[in-house]
Amino acid sequence: MENNYFQGTTEHPYHISVGAVVRNARGEICCHYFDRLTHSSVGTFENLYLLMRETIEPGESIETCLARGLMEEFGMEAKLVSYLGSIVSRFPVLGTETMIEKTTLYFLCDYLSVDETKRKVGDVESGSVITWLPAEELIAKMKEQGIRLGREDADESVILERLKK
Repeated sequence: MENNYFQGTTEHPYHISVGAVVRNARGEICCHYFDRLTHSSVGTFENLYLLMRETIEPGESIETCLARGLMEEFGMEAKLVSYLGSIVSRFPVLGTETMIEKTTLYFLCDYLSVDETKRKVGDVESGSVITWLPAEELIAKMKEQGIRLGREDADESVILERLKK
């Protein structure tokens, strides 16, 4: 596979991802819940809620990345509704002095269906519990974890707050 120039590295510390805010008919938002999440490049975190975020691959459209990410991370299909904006965050690469600058483009999607057996086995996200929460509750949890973890990329609440507008 060719080098993914969208993936942040110590040599090229810039990263682009696509994120999804999936809502169901009750207005709840789908997210990952990790009791404990360990990733080799960023460390270990506990009690963590995250929206779907998928790295774009070379030659892939934003829409295709969004659909692929939903399927790989949740086993889900959803209808793209609108663009919600972006978050630019910075986080360290474990064991280095490198800071990755990550831009995530977020899209509002309406839930269509889910089959958790279609989640990509072996992906970090496949270890999460798929959770549906009211937006206000998820906003509060994300703000708290951003402060608790001291990481910009752990707080996606600004995107969720745009749903109220």
